[in-house]
Amino acid sequence: MSELDQTGAPSTSGEFAAQAGAPVYEREVDCAIIGGGPAGLSAAVCLSRMRRSVLVIDDRDGRSLWGQTNRNYLGFPDGIPAAEIRLQGRRQAARYGTKFLNGRVIAASHDGLFHLRVEGTLGDNRRETAGRVVNIRRDEELGSSLGEEKAIGPVGVAARTVILATGVRDNFPKFLGWAQCVGKSLFWCIACDGYESTGKVVAVLGHDEDAVETALDLLDFTDKVSIVAGRPEGFDVPEQRLADLRDNGIEAYPHAVAAYVNADGQIEALMLDDPAETRVPVEMVFVYRRPTPRTDIAVALGLKLNELGHIVVDLDQHTNVPGLYAAGDVTSPHDHQISAAVHEGNQAACAANYFLYRPVQRGSGKEEC
Repeated sequence: MSELDQTGAPSTSGEFAAQAGAPVYEREVDCAIIGGGPAGLSAAVCLSRMRRSVLVIDDRDGRSLWGQTNRNYLGFPDGIPAAEIRLQGRRQAARYGTKFLNGRVIAASHDGLFHLRVEGTLGDNRRETAGRVVNIRRDEELGSSLGEEKAIGPVGVAARTVILATGVRDNFPKFLGWAQCVGKSLFWCIACDGYESTGKVVAVLGHDEDAVETALDLLDFTDKVSIVAGRPEGFDVPEQRLADLRDNGIEAYPHAVAAYVNADGQIEALMLDDPAETRVPVEMVFVYRRPTPRTDIAVALGLKLNELGHIVVDLDQHTNVPGLYAAGDVTSPHDHQISAAVHEGNQAACAANYFLYRPVQRGSGKEEC
């Protein structure tokens, strides 16, 4: 996956393309999949089984390497860690011939083929990295056993089709021990983890209408809900919505958080930045800050984005550029869950495979599936 500006500011296509530098030797593949999470790996399995040459390019910097356990994914009644789904998906894709390249796409262009320039991720001074260290190390070990190549110097890839599964950058609060809390006591999705809040003491961190709705929605699981604005300006909602919170027994704190009391991944309390130094006990915290889609490659290739910055796709994951597809959290047709990502990856792969068919294979009057 690719993200040139780790501060959260979107990269421009000019900044992205300026990284191209001197030409490099290009290997050619039927499909380059950028992003090795559930969406990208689902696409890789499908396309490889269609006997296409597939290269997954991934920088080990995505959501699937956090510590969350997924308990709403069909077939795993006791739940399964997202990082384990990723490992199993890599093994499955490799079985059918998928190749792997560890690196970051830093330039992209299109002239009938998609030309990608990939460079390594070591020494790039990133301000943060998604994922737990233990999960990243396990993924590295598996990659080595599967023959994954590391982009040490510039690597060129020419692809007949591309699937973008670059995901998003989550905007979690940063505090000592925060990475260990993600997926254990710090969450972002009540569809995924709301059930686990049943009967627990829960706080929502956010200042807008979406955060207010999340707090009210959590009442379906527990009556011990509070909401903290997480900024000195307080809440950005009408007074009536604050009244709705009070009427439903939700305490609203219009303050920033001074400290997150935590140990071994468990947040125990939020210390507020108010004159009383209020301590808000918690067992779970749901953060409502919109994630930042990782779309610098999409921008470089001229893809259409929606008002929230996600790649616009149709139900078969087509973008506005022929031969270029997108799947997973970087798009927004469905909720950002693993089940949706796997579905979108498979759809994108089927569409890419159809694009790769010879005209005689498509039948009369059909251009795309």
